[in-house]
Amino acid sequence: MKLMNKDEFIAYELKFYFMKNKLKEGEKLPSERDLAEQFGVQRATVRSAYKLLEDEGIIECRERSGNYIAHRRMISNLDRIRSFSEKLEKMGAQTRSRLLAFERVEVDKELNKSIKLPLGTPLFKITRIRMVVEEDRAVPITIEYSYIPESKAPKLMRFDLEDNSLFDILIQEYHHIPKKQELTVGIVYADENEAKALNVDKLTALVKKEGITYDEKGEVMEYLQSVINKEWVAFEKEDPVIKQKMEEVLHGL
Repeated sequence: MKLMNKDEFIAYELKFYFMKNKLKEGEKLPSERDLAEQFGVQRATVRSAYKLLEDEGIIECRERSGNYIAHRRMISNLDRIRSFSEKLEKMGAQTRSRLLAFERVEVDKELNKSIKLPLGTPLFKITRIRMVVEEDRAVPITIEYSYIPESKAPKLMRFDLEDNSLFDILIQEYHHIPKKQELTVGIVYADENEAKALNVDKLTALVKKEGITYDEKGEVMEYLQSVINKEWVAFEKEDPVIKQKMEEVLHGL
């Protein structure tokens, strides 16, 4: 078992301090000096712990002002299959979608490299901007391109994909249960259209996520490409230390 460094230990303790005290985004955090005295460590160790939390998107450092709880980010756990709506709902956030296009396309040579379906396979291509509602305004955070085999969801066009979860429709209306997901994550730079859609500058770094979801038969249920404002997303793997601590907090231990 890997032992934690002092800064990692303090970072873990701070996470659960935030949870126990239900700190809200924008709240100012204790100074490095105060925490150094509390934990009996040097200020440099606390500074390093704060940097770890900043890298995870949990806090933000404001120059000449201090450290604050950052705004909420979508957490995409690479070990679990969740829809966009479910991820944000777990955070208590209200979501909206704007449908940009709903097209019938076929698997071509380029798509075949990723989706591994025969050339010419009919697909529905759904392009949406996904948003989070903050103070009565909708903030765009991701552009999604979903490819659904037409054979998996005939007449999909009749459903409202702005007010309903695509995953919920596939599960409830077509009885496809997601069982496995393959994901790749990388960084891209916003082109003119992406910058306009996400309200960011051109060439802003964005997170690109590509994934295939398979149903209970092992067949392709969805191929998804998305570009996400990196200020709104953090990727986490399951961590047994974090999991244990969260259980302690939730049970009041």
